Amino acid sequence: MRTVEFRRLLDNDNALRVMFESDRGQIIRFVVQLECVFTEGGEWFPIVRYDTAHGYAHCDVMHPHKKEEKTKMPVQDYNEAFNIAMDDIVKKRLSYRRRYEEWLK
Repeated sequence: MRTVEFRRLLDNDNALRVMFESDRGQIIRFVVQLECVFTEGGEWFPIVRYDTAHGYAHCDVMHPHKKEEKTKMPVQDYNEAFNIAMDDIVKKRLSYRRRYEEWLK
């Protein structure tokens, strides 16, 4: 089994945190999370997280003032789910950030 973890800065205020475990090329567990910082020198907050906790692939949308929303991903294969998660967060990070900033108001 192989475990990979990394954090990639997407731009100054948005980062991608990734962890996955694989066995013979098949992902058996993963977390792909968008983290944003809203003030200079401030802390990083998770905004959107895809993961396989609870035994299935799903997306958690974080809210600053209430419990996160959990949506099951309509996939059976964790490799496919992982690729969808990576692509979604990289492409939609700015809209996810704007939405969270609106919720902060």
